[in-house]
Amino acid sequence: LERATLRAARAAMPIARIKDTTFHREVYEPAEDSFLLVDALAAEWRSTLRLRPPRVVVEVGCGTGYVIVSAALLAREHESSREEPMDDDAAAEATTSAASTGTPSCRFYATDVNRDALEATRATAAAHDVAHLLETHECDLLSAPGVLESLRNKTDVLLFNPPYVLTPSEEVTRGGVAAAWAGGKDGREVTDRLLPLVFDVLAPGGTFLLILLEQNKPSEVKKMLEKFGLACDVVATTSADEERLHVMRARKPPIRP
Repeated sequence: LERATLRAARAAMPIARIKDTTFHREVYEPAEDSFLLVDALAAEWRSTLRLRPPRVVVEVGCGTGYVIVSAALLAREHESSREEPMDDDAAAEATTSAASTGTPSCRFYATDVNRDALEATRATAAAHDVAHLLETHECDLLSAPGVLESLRNKTDVLLFNPPYVLTPSEEVTRGGVAAAWAGGKDGREVTDRLLPLVFDVLAPGGTFLLILLEQNKPSEVKKMLEKFGLACDVVATTSADEERLHVMRARKPPIRP
């Protein structure tokens, strides 16, 4: 019943269509973890993001582009049909940005180590008419020249569905589609390299959504993120193929007046 309810709710959301998502044999296909991450992002829009819409959204490890394109479609839908007003600061910033630059009020960035994944992401974005909103970078995490510096303290939403499967460490660097699932020791070798960057990348009040497997020891990840100054909780959970998947949300404190 739970899965059927989620599928029905997902069908009504303005998210990427599987039939218009580009697949490649060397790129991880959307699965239950991808759907759970998009569900969690949609829930954020129903709560906090509708009041303070993001201006910068970043996905690390974009794969086919299903998640980042869904993020762009959710933002576009809420921008065109917003029923509740933004807070005063967010409204002023969005109006000034649109008026002065003629560009959309939100920009989207996607990174991946897999060139085939970036090509798939761009094709998926084009199929959903959001390619003009998206910038892609071929790199490990956020290591492309200038990317980390340009996103520092500016990222309102950071998304990561990491390689989380427990594997021997040598599999982490195999490349190709293996880079999307081989997580090494505790399934955390890639995730643990991103965690120290999250606080600096997020804008004040920004949100980080992270997929974790139960065997990834979410309680340890939570402690690590809290040590960096972020407030954390698990906001969504599902079971898939005998795996227990979670979405951990970490928030950077806003600037207090």
